[in-house]
Amino acid sequence: MRTTAERLPRELATLIRPQLPPLAEEIVHAIRATIPEYAKPLDGCYGQAIRLGVNQALTQFVDRIADPDRPRPDFAEVYRQLGRLEASEGRSLDSLQKAYRLGTRVAWRHLIRFRQRSGLPTAMMWTLGEATLAYADELIALSVEGYADMQARSEQGRQRRRKRLLRLLISEDDTARAEAVELATAARWPLPDRLCVVMVDRAGGPAEAEPELSAEILADFQGAVGCLIVPDSEDSDWWPRCAAALAGWRVVIGPTTALADAAKSHRHAQLARDLVRRNTIAETFPVRCADHLSTLWLLTDEFLVEQLIRTRLAPLAPLTDKQHKRLGETLLAWLETRGGAPEIAARLRVHPQTVRYRMRQVERLFGDQLRCPDARFELEVALRAASLTESTPQDQDDQQAG
Repeated sequence: MRTTAERLPRELATLIRPQLPPLAEEIVHAIRATIPEYAKPLDGCYGQAIRLGVNQALTQFVDRIADPDRPRPDFAEVYRQLGRLEASEGRSLDSLQKAYRLGTRVAWRHLIRFRQRSGLPTAMMWTLGEATLAYADELIALSVEGYADMQARSEQGRQRRRKRLLRLLISEDDTARAEAVELATAARWPLPDRLCVVMVDRAGGPAEAEPELSAEILADFQGAVGCLIVPDSEDSDWWPRCAAALAGWRVVIGPTTALADAAKSHRHAQLARDLVRRNTIAETFPVRCADHLSTLWLLTDEFLVEQLIRTRLAPLAPLTDKQHKRLGETLLAWLETRGGAPEIAARLRVHPQTVRYRMRQVERLFGDQLRCPDARFELEVALRAASLTESTPQDQDDQQAG
């Protein structure tokens, strides 16, 4: 199906073509004088793009009249590029659409003056006017297409920069911080004074779509696992606003730290998540590291904890598991309360005589350690850590299954 311009007589192109250079200058001048966004000097790449767009629009319009069947593969790209330039400048399409419509009006006024000199038939002028309006709509549609393409690419680039920024901020490498400052500007994410890192995961596998979170939150989702950075987490109401979006996810909120210590918040959030998975920390929604600081402190370095348990609790090693557990509970209750048999018995829900019997065994096994403050402290730490690291029935089932 032919366009309106292609239905015009071909000889009309010969008549109009000499009018194009002065018409192009008139259109460019009108655009610069009327639309403030285009008033800047035209000697740069943006000015060249405008001149090229105007000149090519006029030339292609006349070429369609002269040779409707000639392929023009590069025609559309110029106007898509104008749309991309608008998007890259951070403007809406309003100004460009005004420029197209203004150019159409200037061209029509020019053609009316030309008709008065050339005596073109009225019917032909109406067809020419209709063709001019249709052509302007076509150019606008191409620019809208380019604008949308650039916006999509810009958003994808921004998301990539935000994910890269998150990884830099939680990195243990001090040299990453300088790059983070530069990248934060490009990602349009103001660096906060304080933040927290949040670890999220889904036991049921990846979600169909990533949660939609507030723009101030950096997020990096990899399948069923995600990492978030929440700025100024103590002063904002971010959790009530994000709770619904994170329904179905396990959420572990790391400690709030200074910007430079983001890696520490990340490290402890990871540890807390692992302890939740092992049932050492009870799962709540959300899990807050601030509610489990003593547990995290005890288990931050599991190798050293194991060494402490092995060294300080060595006297219990030869005993059966049941004896080990009962004497350990009794010793821990004594260390925590320094009370007598009745108080410890009430705590353990056993008979006071049972406590006295057990404490005689404890005295025989640990001897002078019970009278040394440093040894007592390490014994209490070792017993508390041992109670936290004991395998749950589920853990044992998993180990047997593996």
